[in-house]
Amino acid sequence: MQDLQRFLAILEEGPANSSEVFNPWRDTDERDHAPRRATPALRRENLEAYLDARRLSARFMLMGEAPSHRGCRFSGIAFCSETEFAKKPDLVAHRPLKPTSRDWETKPQRERSAAVLWDEMERAGCAYEIVLWNAFPWHPHAQGNPMTNRRPRPAEVAEGRAALRALLDCFTHRLEIFAVGKVAQEAIARWPEVENAGYIRHPSMGGEARFREGFRSLVGSRA
Repeated sequence: MQDLQRFLAILEEGPANSSEVFNPWRDTDERDHAPRRATPALRRENLEAYLDARRLSARFMLMGEAPSHRGCRFSGIAFCSETEFAKKPDLVAHRPLKPTSRDWETKPQRERSAAVLWDEMERAGCAYEIVLWNAFPWHPHAQGNPMTNRRPRPAEVAEGRAALRALLDCFTHRLEIFAVGKVAQEAIARWPEVENAGYIRHPSMGGEARFREGFRSLVGSRA
């Protein structure tokens, strides 16, 4: 539990306040439901519940690039949107999770890459064997426009290294880490304490079919 709280504290502190990065576990804006000041804590609670459910069962980590403005930004969980809370709650955690978007009751946030990953994990029956994460765990966006996604810069990705170490410390056993996309692959190559168990194409930007093929070959077949 102490390791988990240290990890959550690293996330909450995150990068310095920036017009190009949104911290889901610290920041809030007009897209959050009322009372807005409560939503970062809800996202931390969601992430804690997600990780608690995998503390003993996780075998793999899929590490992507960075949160999107429709997924982790509102859920607090990498590669997960409010749609997964609504449609696949039993696969995400053992207790109900809390949406944080302003319109979640009528239009929960949906993120395409998240939908692809959870579809494959459900198909393979291995949702609780996998921890989803990002090389840069905070949401990078165009300056002053948090409703966009931006590729994190190498210097920003370097800031995610301490968070990854703290996350791995939350598990008493070793996880096999797969890079999902080039940003994660390049990050792992620069972090000698992390071994890349394999590369899987990121599902965004036309990569869905290749992601599914790579996932089924490297992860799903071993679940």
